[in-house]
Amino acid sequence: MARPRRPVTPFEPPLIAPPVLAAGRLRGPVGDASAVGRMIPQPVAGDATGRMARLDDLLGDGFVLLGADTDPAGLLAPEEKAGWDALGARYVAVRPRTAYTRSADDLVDLDDVLLPWLARYRARAVAVRPDRFVAAADPSGLAVPA
Repeated sequence: MARPRRPVTPFEPPLIAPPVLAAGRLRGPVGDASAVGRMIPQPVAGDATGRMARLDDLLGDGFVLLGADTDPAGLLAPEEKAGWDALGARYVAVRPRTAYTRSADDLVDLDDVLLPWLARYRARAVAVRPDRFVAAADPSGLAVPA
């Protein structure tokens, strides 16, 4: 007798769900209720100069901490910030499409995809690896993964 398969995540159909990492440089639980280990979505975003492109193109090649309408650096303890600074991380506030950028590093979520995705996992901020998988999220701590 075949058993029904449990969905990959309650939010994405299994056939189109993006990949999820189960191990590696990750901090926090990996599972349906966590952003950790998930690949971030790639909406069209706008930067402070008016350039519009896929999020990946605007983030660059290194580590990035993304904050949901907040500066993610403000959510870090001094030792956490020092760890990310040592890796050359950028700190980017992602603003809703109804808002303006407030600094040169802000982005606007023009497709209204990334901010709802963060809210789904109750994350105010996530640390994103260069391969665009989430390394850490504020619900489980934003320190640099070991």
